[in-house]
Amino acid sequence: MQQDWRVGWSHQLEGKVCAIAADAAGMIVAAGGVIRMLDVEGEFVWRRELAFDVYHLEIDHHTVAVLAGPGFHLLDIATGEPLGEGRSVSGGFRSVIARPGGGWVLQDRGDHMHLFDRTGRGIRRLRPGRIRHLVGWLDREHLLVHDDDGYLRCLRLAGDDSQRGSEGRGWVWVSRLCGGRLLVQSPEGSLYEGTPNPFGWDSLEQLRELAADPLAADRCGDGWWLLTLSETLEQVPPTSTAAMPAGHLLSSNGADVMCTATRDGLVRWWESPQLASRRSEILKRLVVSERRRIDWEQRQVMFEAALAAEDEGMLTNAIELYQALGRTEDVRRLLGQQEQASAGG
Repeated sequence: MQQDWRVGWSHQLEGKVCAIAADAAGMIVAAGGVIRMLDVEGEFVWRRELAFDVYHLEIDHHTVAVLAGPGFHLLDIATGEPLGEGRSVSGGFRSVIARPGGGWVLQDRGDHMHLFDRTGRGIRRLRPGRIRHLVGWLDREHLLVHDDDGYLRCLRLAGDDSQRGSEGRGWVWVSRLCGGRLLVQSPEGSLYEGTPNPFGWDSLEQLRELAADPLAADRCGDGWWLLTLSETLEQVPPTSTAAMPAGHLLSSNGADVMCTATRDGLVRWWESPQLASRRSEILKRLVVSERRRIDWEQRQVMFEAALAAEDEGMLTNAIELYQALGRTEDVRRLLGQQEQASAGG
């Protein structure tokens, strides 16, 4: 029987949650201009407040990129402290994506893209035209994007910064690239999974003939999960697992954790059946270990009480305590002393 994902913990935050990001260390949540880090147990780690509302978060190793108002900021994940002074452009940025090997690429609200190094220092600006969505990296030099006309394009961010259309087919929605794969939806509503390359597709397979309108998608250890306009999580291809209540935002660590947020501030930390099983096993081991520790401490107290009773000549009490501890030799020794005392009397 297939097990379901479960909610490990949840929090009701004040205000509308406008961005979330998850990784192995926990979950980062932004509501208005307030950013909070929560660890894997749901405990608050730090809080940072910015002057403008946050609308995008992107994690890369030990750093989180934050888009707020017209600016781009980098924060240390462990402490929430700013890294550098941040950058801004007129009109602000639309989205950000971490670059393999370090660095960031940002898309503004016009037709420009901005390249930054890992510390947030600007490198150069490109003008690839209007882009709807930064899809993901095929390698450090080739970035796949979804343009305003619905086509996938591959941008080469090296040398002459050339670009090419990956195919002649338009898509109404495209997911982020996850593990070399992505989901796309055709104008007719069909949902496909594909493995893209700079020139087209290595593979493209239809998963559903008609799919619910997607908001976002993430690929975890058990496959794709789709966040729909009805604010539910559905697995694709469909399985026996029922749709789960989610919200309007989705992020995952790409393996065994998903995070969701509703418009009114309810954030949930979802755990896969495998992770939930491991956590349950760890908890059982901790319980057994604690019982053993308590048992050892109780035995130590009983042993000290037996020694004290023996020193005070209360041999009967000492024998009972040694018997409870299973110390047979001490019981025999004291019984022998009692017999000698009786014989001598």
